Amino acid sequence: MPAELFARIALYLTQAGLAILIALLFWYYLRVYQQKYLKFWLLAFISFACYPIALLLHYATPLGQSGLKFLLAFTAHFACYSFAVLMLLGNLQQGSVQNSRWLGWPVSRYLVIFFVLAAAGVALPEWLPGLQSWHNFLQVELRFIVCGLLLFMAGLWLWQSSPHGLGPRLATLILMLWGALYLLHAVTVMLQVNLFLSIHGTFVYKSVELGLLVTLGFSLVIWLQENERSTNLKLTEKTRYLDQHDQLTGALNRDALLSKLQQQINTEQGTQLQLVMLGLDKFKNVNESVGLKQGDRILREVIRRFEQSIVKPVLIARTGGDIFALVLADVVSDKQLQYTLQHVQQLIEKPFLLESGPVKLTTSMGLSHYPANASSAEQLLQQANIAFHQAKRLQASWLSYQAGMEEETARLLAWESELLQAISDNQFVLYYQPQLSLRSNLLEGFEVLVRWQHPERGLLMPGQFLPMVEQLGLSQVLDLVILRNAIASIQRWQQQGVHIPLAINMSPIHFEQEGLKQELKNLLQQYSVSPEMVELEVTENTAMQDMEKGSNFALELQQMGIKVSIDDFGTGYSSLAYLRKMPIEKIKIDRSFVMDMTSNDSDMMIVKTMIKLAQGLGKRILAEGVETIDQLNLLRSLSCDAVQGYYIAKPLPENEALAFIRAYPGQIFKA
Repeated sequence: MPAELFARIALYLTQAGLAILIALLFWYYLRVYQQKYLKFWLLAFISFACYPIALLLHYATPLGQSGLKFLLAFTAHFACYSFAVLMLLGNLQQGSVQNSRWLGWPVSRYLVIFFVLAAAGVALPEWLPGLQSWHNFLQVELRFIVCGLLLFMAGLWLWQSSPHGLGPRLATLILMLWGALYLLHAVTVMLQVNLFLSIHGTFVYKSVELGLLVTLGFSLVIWLQENERSTNLKLTEKTRYLDQHDQLTGALNRDALLSKLQQQINTEQGTQLQLVMLGLDKFKNVNESVGLKQGDRILREVIRRFEQSIVKPVLIARTGGDIFALVLADVVSDKQLQYTLQHVQQLIEKPFLLESGPVKLTTSMGLSHYPANASSAEQLLQQANIAFHQAKRLQASWLSYQAGMEEETARLLAWESELLQAISDNQFVLYYQPQLSLRSNLLEGFEVLVRWQHPERGLLMPGQFLPMVEQLGLSQVLDLVILRNAIASIQRWQQQGVHIPLAINMSPIHFEQEGLKQELKNLLQQYSVSPEMVELEVTENTAMQDMEKGSNFALELQQMGIKVSIDDFGTGYSSLAYLRKMPIEKIKIDRSFVMDMTSNDSDMMIVKTMIKLAQGLGKRILAEGVETIDQLNLLRSLSCDAVQGYYIAKPLPENEALAFIRAYPGQIFKA
C-alpha cells in the first residue's frame, strides 16, 4: 500500500473516530441535560463521521467502482450538508437567534432540501451527458460552496447574537474559519490553483479540517458548561428570590418582611413606623364563586394597587393566603394615619374587574406602632396580627393594638377549645317555643332555639356564647349541629304521631352558601323527613345583603319544599319592592315593637303598618315577644296571622314541648 494512501486512510479514519467520540460525548450530555440543541450537535457530528468514511470507501476501496459508487457519493454529499445545516440549527437553538423567517421550519424540511441537492449533484452529471462539463462543479465545488456558506452563516449569526463567554466566541471563530476553508477550497478547485490539489496540499487541508473539528467540539463543550453554569446561577438567584418573595404576587414573604423590618428599625432608630396587617373579608367565598385562578388574579392586583398607591409603603408583604402587611414610615399624626388607612381601605373596595364580572371586597386591618408598641420586628408583627384578628372578630374596619389584647385572644382561644369540645360531645340542646295561629287558634309550628348545657357553668343562654361563636367563625359549624338535631327531632315526633313544622335560625354566614342546600337534602333523606316540615329563618339584613342572590337562593329552597321566613323584621333596611318579589313564606315582627305597643301609639302604628304591608305583599306575618293578653288581643284585632311569646309558652325542652302539644286546648287563647 502506498504511503500516501495509508496516510490518507489514517487521516480520514482519525476524523471519523474523533467525530464519533465527540458525538458520544454529546449523547452523554443529552441524557443528563435533556436540551434540544444537544440533539442537533449530536446528529451533526454523527453526520460528519459518515462524511470521511463515505469518501474513503468511494475513493480508496473497490466499492467506489461498483454499483454502490453512486450511493457512496450521495452519502458523502448528504452527510456534509447535514453536518453544516445541523450545526447551524443547533447553534440557533442554543443562541436563541431569530433573524430569519425560515428559521421556524421543521428540521425535516431542511434535510429534504439537501437530500434533493445531494442526489442532484451525484446523479445529474451521470444521467445528462450535456452536463459532463459541470461534473467537477456538481461533484466537488457545489458541496464545498453550500457547506461553506452554511457554516459561515452559522458563525456570523452566532456572532450577531452576541453570546457571552469563551465557548460561544470560540465556536463562532471556528465556524467562520471552517466556512472560509470550504469556500477557499471551492475557489481553488474552480480556478485550478494547485493549493489543495496536490497530495501535500490535501494533507494540509485535511489536517486543518481535523483541527477545526476538534476545536469546534471543544468549544461547544465549553459553551455547554458555561450555559449550564449560567442556568444554575439563574436558578440560584431565583431560589434566593423565592426565599424572600411570595411566588404568586412577588411581594415579600413573612421571613423577608421580618428581616427587612428589623433592618429598618436598626438603621433608623427613633423613626416612627406603622405596621398594618390586613385581610380580605370573605375571600374564601370569592375563590369558591369565581375560581382559584381569578382569586389569584385578585391577590396580584392587590399588590399592584399597593405599589402604585400614593401611600408609598416602605415594605409590602403577603404573609398568608389573603393576608398582607404594609410598613408605613411617613405617617406622623393620628389624622394622617386615619387618612392613610381610609385610602388603603378604598384601594381594596375598588371593584376588581374579572372575566365573570366585577367583584367588590372589604378589608379588616390591625395596626402596631414602633416604638410605641414594640421594639423589634417580631413583636411588631405579632401585635399587628393580634389587632387584625380582633378587628376581624369584631367586624371593625381597623383596630390599633392595645395592651391587654393578648388576654382577650387567650380568652377567645379558651372559648374556642370549649366550644369545639361542646360540639364534639353534643352539649348543645334544643328548646322549642310554640307559634300560635290567631286565625285557627291552633299551634302551627315551633321555633327551635339553642342552649348550651355546659358541664361546669350549667345551662347557658344564647347571648352568653353566640357572640363568641361568631367571633371564632364557628357559626356555620353550630348551624349544622342545630339543623341535624332539629331534623332528627322532627323524625322522633313523627314516630309519636306529632306532625308539626320547626323553624330553624340560620346564621348570615351560612345562608346562601351552596353547601347548605346539599346538607339539607342529605339530612332530609337520612331522617326521612318531608321538606314541608322545615322552615329556615334569616334576619332581615342577611336576606337583603345581596338581594338578587338572596332571592334566587330562597327560590331554590322553596322549590325543594323548604319555607324561608324573614326574622327580626323592622330592624333592617328592607326594600319594599324587593320584599314583594322575594319568595318568602312569613315575616316576623321583632319583639322590640311588640313589647310597648299597648302603651305606645308609635309602636302600635308601626306594628299595624307592618301587618298591612305584609298582607299587601301576600306574606303571612307573625309577631314575636307576646307576653300579655292585651298584646295578644291587640294583634288579633289588627289581623296578625300568628304570634309567639311567653304568654303562649316559654321555650321548652323536647319532652315538655311534646307534653304541651298533647295538652293544648284548641280555644284557650280566644278572647
